[in-house]
Amino acid sequence: MAFFSEKDGQTEIDFTEEVTAKKLVLKPFVKGFLKKQQELYVSDLKKVLEKNR
Repeated sequence: MAFFSEKDGQTEIDFTEEVTAKKLVLKPFVKGFLKKQQELYVSDLKKVLEKNR
């Protein structure tokens, strides 16, 4: 889930996710994977907003 708010004239996004790796081997990679997905989400959102200006 993503919560949007305004801080110092800028939009701030707070991602709240509960994730459990089913395999212990994957556990160290979960945080990096989620961070990459969140960055992709923000990038895609910026593209759509710029397109619709």
